[in-house]
Amino acid sequence: MAFSPVPANELTRLKGLRELMLLDTPAEPLFDTLAQKAAEVCQAPIALVSLIDVDRQWFKANVGLTGVQE
Repeated sequence: MAFSPVPANELTRLKGLRELMLLDTPAEPLFDTLAQKAAEVCQAPIALVSLIDVDRQWFKANVGLTGVQE
């Protein structure tokens, strides 16, 4: 399996992600609207607002994808 190189700013990105305090929070209308608008603009049946942590991908909002833990 090939792995992608870790970006030089990865620690800064992760620190910023944690400072936002968005991981493991309930759904919020702002992010739901963002996902909905992204789906509309891109004419796509699915749109996600995804946050990438150290060892997981967490969906803050989603449109059109069932069974996704938010």
